[in-house]
Amino acid sequence: MAVSWFEKIVALSLAIGATAAPAHALVITPTFDGMSAAEQAVVNTAISFYDSAFSDPITVAIEFHGMSTGLGSSLTAVYSINYSSVRSAMIADATTATDTTALAASVPSGATDPVNGQTKISIKPALGRALGFATSGVALNSAGFCTFTGDGCIGINTGLTTVNGGAYSMLSVVEHEIDEVLGLGSGLSSNGTIFLNQAMPEDLFRYSASGVRSFATNSCSGTVPTAYLSLNGGVTNLSGFNNCNNGGDYGDFSTNSPAFVQDAYGTPGSSAFLTTSSVEALTLDAIGYNLVQSSNAAPEPASMMLMLSGLAGLGLIRRRQRAQ
Repeated sequence: MAVSWFEKIVALSLAIGATAAPAHALVITPTFDGMSAAEQAVVNTAISFYDSAFSDPITVAIEFHGMSTGLGSSLTAVYSINYSSVRSAMIADATTATDTTALAASVPSGATDPVNGQTKISIKPALGRALGFATSGVALNSAGFCTFTGDGCIGINTGLTTVNGGAYSMLSVVEHEIDEVLGLGSGLSSNGTIFLNQAMPEDLFRYSASGVRSFATNSCSGTVPTAYLSLNGGVTNLSGFNNCNNGGDYGDFSTNSPAFVQDAYGTPGSSAFLTTSSVEALTLDAIGYNLVQSSNAAPEPASMMLMLSGLAGLGLIRRRQRAQ
């Protein structure tokens, strides 16, 4: 299964401020369009993991539908927020050992991000709210894909997945797409350009060696992709990134064995699924969600007052996967 992606961007502008948190933990509310009861049950199984694993007091609205091409696809929005404000929010929101270690190792103070040298980074709406920003869901409208107001749309080619006798785990595909609506992904686009000229939070943990950041792509010819995910400053390689223009997404992982949910290429017969110790869950924790169970790194002191930005730009990202 090869996975390819493309992105569609629409620039807007919105004001950002603090938002009051509802009195409950993270809740994903699904809207279904054209999915059977069995397919909806798989989606709800995936949702139950996030609802129990993360304690952020936010509600995330996602539309799910079946489609007949590709493997999985999602449509999300991004807000453009000052890096310094995001860093302050991440520090104020830190609740786990993973948070404190990742922030100390990879998220330094300053007006510009350490990856791309820009004053702003791109944040998806749900992650923004988890960090305390007023990044509401938006009206999403993509012809032939979805029309929905919320945090994201997800399409699943259910004919290729196990629930209907296919070779690919539907649970894995659904979790892959939910991870990206929640905030995983890279500012590097599939053609090697930088989306909005901004990094995304996961890019803060992108390394090529201990202490050496990576925000560049590799040639696919004779070159092994070198960028990898690390939550301790590059010391530990948690997974390589899909780091060349092979039709996949630079924010996805290179192929792992056994497979990870966030691998760029689906593995027939794999039954990958998330737990609270999965690399994907730890990364969501590091970028701003509150993982209920996480004790993977030694805690380090970290404190800073929460600062909120003024104006933010908003763009839409369309990401599609294609089976080959």
